[in-house]
Amino acid sequence: MAETLGDLFDLAQDLARLVGSPITIEDRDTVVIAYGGEHSAADQARVETILNRQVPAKYRDAIAAAGVFDQLRTTDDVILVDLPEVSLTARAVVALRHEGELLGSVWAAVGGPPTDHQVEVLRTAAPVIARQVLHARRVAGQAARGRDDQLELLLAGGESAVAAAQDAGLADPLVVIAIRGEDPDAAVDLAGALALHLSAVCPDAACALQGDTLLCVVGATSGRRLVTDFLARVPGGRGVVAGVGVAVPAADLPHSRAAATDVVRALLRRGEPGRCAELPEVYADVMVDRLRGFLSTYGEASPLTRLTAYDDQHDTALVEAIDGYLDASGSVLAAADALHLHPNTIRNRLRRARESCGVDADDPATRLALMVHLQARRTR
Repeated sequence: MAETLGDLFDLAQDLARLVGSPITIEDRDTVVIAYGGEHSAADQARVETILNRQVPAKYRDAIAAAGVFDQLRTTDDVILVDLPEVSLTARAVVALRHEGELLGSVWAAVGGPPTDHQVEVLRTAAPVIARQVLHARRVAGQAARGRDDQLELLLAGGESAVAAAQDAGLADPLVVIAIRGEDPDAAVDLAGALALHLSAVCPDAACALQGDTLLCVVGATSGRRLVTDFLARVPGGRGVVAGVGVAVPAADLPHSRAAATDVVRALLRRGEPGRCAELPEVYADVMVDRLRGFLSTYGEASPLTRLTAYDDQHDTALVEAIDGYLDASGSVLAAADALHLHPNTIRNRLRRARESCGVDADDPATRLALMVHLQARRTR
């Protein structure tokens, strides 16, 4: 099995022949890099893993609970993984490591304790495959730099975006999808896995990391489905959110990117990790977020600011009364009940806000301004 054969699928096939068992080569996030061997001997776990290009969560959780991933981080010995409780055929596993860095692992579905011959073949093959995985990663890095350039052209909009979309085989309408987590490293950790996933299911897609956000340009009809599927499968997918921008022609992709970014910001503010959403689903949140900029500049003129200043100066509770009144859709009785106050107290405070602060909570425009500012305060 010569290293010069290069291709990881060839290496996996050669190794399967030598070991006499189906082989999968996985990266450290359990994403399948290559596989070889007879599929007729495969169990359901292998079939699902290859179809999904990722070890399914139920098997991954069982493997983690058995301490296998901890062992792979610390030993180069061949490990026996036997988990009949999840119908996983016994596997011999060996780490792929280069200069102490764990790159991934090789899994051989041997069906029981490996023979001395199988152990020796796996241990001998591991450093050869590790070097090839490292080479593949470097090549992928070069490709990623090319994707960065392509994505920049697309996100610039205009004629350059149209030309870049045509070169990539992307047909209108398109959407930008943004992926980000509360942890700035969350999207960084998913970048490689997402690129691999899209290369398999949507090779025309453009995807690259920009700062702490993964940005993708894909066809509008399949974008959400592709990303939702990815987040459900990949480890760490539940730690990020994904925003799908509006569908646009290539020339208008900056508009789609702005919408995707707004959706991500709204989902993070809501604290809904693992969710993928489009603008209509979080429209109110995005509108309030957009108005924050206006409020930060002109907030001193807001009717809510006047009420707050009056409360601070006179030790009153006008803001509380108006907030309750608005939440109760303008019902004095419902507001009084919610605040455990007498209805006349609510009426008096509404009158005082009107007479002393010039804030009429029954005026439609004033009511809207108060509701938006109150919501912005609650969610900042």
